[in-house]
Amino acid sequence: MPKKLQPPDKFKFMTERSIVREKYELTRWQSAQLRAKLPKGVYWLQIEQGGLIQWNWTLLQSYLLNGADCPNHRALVEEFVSTLPQAA
Repeated sequence: MPKKLQPPDKFKFMTERSIVREKYELTRWQSAQLRAKLPKGVYWLQIEQGGLIQWNWTLLQSYLLNGADCPNHRALVEEFVSTLPQAA
């Protein structure tokens, strides 16, 4: 059986509740605005239809601190995307 590709440990996914526990305020409105801007599957995942949202905490922090146009942020996004399995 082929080994499932795992993203590096530095790309940690966290629920919104966990983010708030990390002392970062993320309101429902802010979350909705970010989800509208940022691509699903890279920055965030929705576990079930209408259900739990999990954020790629590493990419979210980088985006909020540096913005999408920062070369370091773009390199981090490319690094994460390279860990994702490719469609056949």
